[in-house]
Amino acid sequence: MESFYLKVKPLTPLWTGDENRSCDRIRETGIIGSLRWWYEALIRGLGGYACDPTNSKCNEKNHCDACELFGCTGWARKFRLEVVSSNLKPIPEIKIGTREKRFIGEGERYLMRIVKGLTGEITLKFIPIRDITENEWALLNKTLQIIADYGALGARTSQGNGVIKIIENNLPYRNENIKKDELKGNGNKVNSPNLENFFFYKFRIKFKGDISKLINNKIFWTHAPDHRSSQDNWENWEKLWSDYHFLPIAFHVRDAIRHLEDDRDQRHAIFGELGKGSKVFVSHGYKINNKTVEVRIWKTVEVRIWGYDVKEDVKNKIKKELENGDILKEKFFSGENKESLESCTLIEEKTGKEILEKLLGKKSWRNKNDT
Repeated sequence: MESFYLKVKPLTPLWTGDENRSCDRIRETGIIGSLRWWYEALIRGLGGYACDPTNSKCNEKNHCDACELFGCTGWARKFRLEVVSSNLKPIPEIKIGTREKRFIGEGERYLMRIVKGLTGEITLKFIPIRDITENEWALLNKTLQIIADYGALGARTSQGNGVIKIIENNLPYRNENIKKDELKGNGNKVNSPNLENFFFYKFRIKFKGDISKLINNKIFWTHAPDHRSSQDNWENWEKLWSDYHFLPIAFHVRDAIRHLEDDRDQRHAIFGELGKGSKVFVSHGYKINNKTVEVRIWKTVEVRIWGYDVKEDVKNKIKKELENGDILKEKFFSGENKESLESCTLIEEKTGKEILEKLLGKKSWRNKNDT
């Protein structure tokens, strides 16, 4: 059968990983798992039936809308995915320590977070094995567009990885509307993640000086002075910015918003803890095209924050505190460099409900900065 292609460019490193926590290549299983997670969220948001694949009773022909395309016990996935790349390579690795010691076991110590992954344009080759319906292609295309516009692909997306830009897409039925009435919409439904309960923010973070110069001046936070096992590598910081066009600040932003939830148990439920997943995801700061810049002085990056099942007061605190800037100044910089941040501006805000309404053609809406 004919194969189809999706070419993407990572704006922040891709990660799919393995059991040894290494990532020497992009694994098809990791991409498929991420696609399925978003596909399930979209299906649930549309009122369809998507099981929990880790605890599912789907089997053979008795299966949900997500398993119809992605497969389950006794029901094969309808497509094969191949990752094609000619220039994929690992980024220079850097380490960023926590500001405070954390209780681990019976003691407390600083934690070290590592920024790593792969970058370079990649092509995802979709090879149909069985007939894929027009509606399934439409759903898959909308899933990919949501990821590219608002979310991220692969693993470690709560730690900055996986923001992508679609360069080319020749999958069938790219512009077709989703037919909601073709979804099963029955059986035991899983409530989360459900796109209807998602939020999506994009912030523009502007510094008072050229980012390359700020890196060369070594002003970004890397580790506590008494964190003796830590070692700076500012050369790699510069390479990440100059060669791969992103600033590794996801951990800094995440630290800034994590303690906006006062209740410790709720904080762990929303932002995760050691060994447990997060419901809030934060990207690194990636370069944005600015046609008004006449010389290559870059002061601004864009950061995505998104999540699901988060209380309104926490979401409002995220917007308010980040735009205020004080908490970012505290988390971004070391020493007496807090005034190096000029502004943090929310430039786009979407709810999952708004995205669903657009997909179904129910309502028109505009970006916050549209005129």
